[in-house]
Amino acid sequence: MRRSIMVFGCTMEDGSQVTCEDEGVVSVRVHPDHSVTVTNSDNDESEVGGKWVGYVPRFN
Repeated sequence: MRRSIMVFGCTMEDGSQVTCEDEGVVSVRVHPDHSVTVTNSDNDESEVGGKWVGYVPRFN
């Protein structure tokens, strides 16, 4: 079974990066279909446009 995982950050197919250090981003989650969602401090989740091609795992 494949599932989404929480990561420190990811690289998108256009070369941009999405990380936990971006303003307003508390967590980044990558999904098996290569979509990315981010959560803000109000616990609102939103999907990032594009697909991820690589990620940096969290080590905690």
